[in-house]
Amino acid sequence: MTIGEQIQNLRIQKGLTQEQLAEMLEVSRQSVSKWELGQAIPDVDKIIRMSELFNVSTDTLLLCNAENEQTNRNPLHLGSIYLIVKDFEKSIDFYEKFLGVKVDDRCRSGNKFVEFYFDNKCLSLMNENNLIGHCTDLNSPYKFVQNYWVEDLLTEYERVKALNIGEVTAILEAYPTYNYFHLTDPDNNIIEVTGGYHICQSCGMAMHDSDFGRNADNNVTTDYCRHCYSDGKFRKDETMEEMIESCIPFYVGKEFETAEVAREYLAKLYPTLKRWKK
Repeated sequence: MTIGEQIQNLRIQKGLTQEQLAEMLEVSRQSVSKWELGQAIPDVDKIIRMSELFNVSTDTLLLCNAENEQTNRNPLHLGSIYLIVKDFEKSIDFYEKFLGVKVDDRCRSGNKFVEFYFDNKCLSLMNENNLIGHCTDLNSPYKFVQNYWVEDLLTEYERVKALNIGEVTAILEAYPTYNYFHLTDPDNNIIEVTGGYHICQSCGMAMHDSDFGRNADNNVTTDYCRHCYSDGKFRKDETMEEMIESCIPFYVGKEFETAEVAREYLAKLYPTLKRWKK
């Protein structure tokens, strides 16, 4: 097991996403990804910090150990159980006292949800008034949402779609860096799956790791796909309008029924992408 594989293994055992670990270490999510892929080695101070966080010795992080390798690992990792509440503030007060844990950061979520971390688990309270368009219809009878996370959201989405076991939404965005899809079980309960997800900042297509382009130094870039970008430059010099027309056929029949609908969607999406932003 390499250093990167050991970091990934310990992170998953701790129930942390790459983004959460990056925040704890005050580095970018891309740095954590490079460590785990073996493209970079963390600095000594980060190794020490991770040993403290994972409650292991630095040797455990640095030394290879075949006994720790896992086979046939399920890609799904339980992230949170969301408890949907009607009186949001009253429920926060109740669970702060009950769990003995204070909610100290509501900047990101506002009054939509709060998270309680204890015993390496996460219980989230979700404000019922903010569920429209994200988690469920307000008239739905269920009160719990299962939340799972995976390393590669697109791969998991394709796997779940192929199972054909329940209604599956498209991959949606709650806010930048948080993408998810929902699967409905036979009792109309919602299973939410989130994880690493990248779309090409040139053509807008979702990317697997194998689709990433490469910079001039041959390092992978998660911004652009290999069809649009290689060797540190775009493969084709074209306008945004020309790109839209060339990409429409890839969307028709898969995500949209007609070229007109696809063109309207891409005309709204492309100005938000890195390559085409003014």
